[in-house]
Amino acid sequence: MKIISIAAICIISTVLCKLFESRSKEYGLFIRIVASAGIIAAVIIYVSPIAETVNSIFIKTGADEEYVNILFKALGICYLTQFTHDVCKDSGENAMATQVEIAGKITLMLIALPLFSSLTDVITKLMGS
Repeated sequence: MKIISIAAICIISTVLCKLFESRSKEYGLFIRIVASAGIIAAVIIYVSPIAETVNSIFIKTGADEEYVNILFKALGICYLTQFTHDVCKDSGENAMATQVEIAGKITLMLIALPLFSSLTDVITKLMGS
């Protein structure tokens, strides 16, 4: 039950952050970043079975492998953007948090362009039939 360990890390980190914040905000921020990175590392272990399942579903449907790659790239961008946004916001850098959010959205659109192109081709073929 990894979730129990993750929940415990979150609670302990939160308490430590509150204790250290009164003395120095930098310590609280450092604890948040280290705890978040540790939790992400623990969760990555679960990604492998999910990736295998999604990949097998795409293979069964005969879809292009490129779509699976785009899906996982998009997921990674979302997680990284959210993590960075939260760190910036916790640091009081709201403008920077907004900028990373915008950059993440634009990056998602860029990697999704092949999907839009394929979708357009399918719609065009269906309408031409």
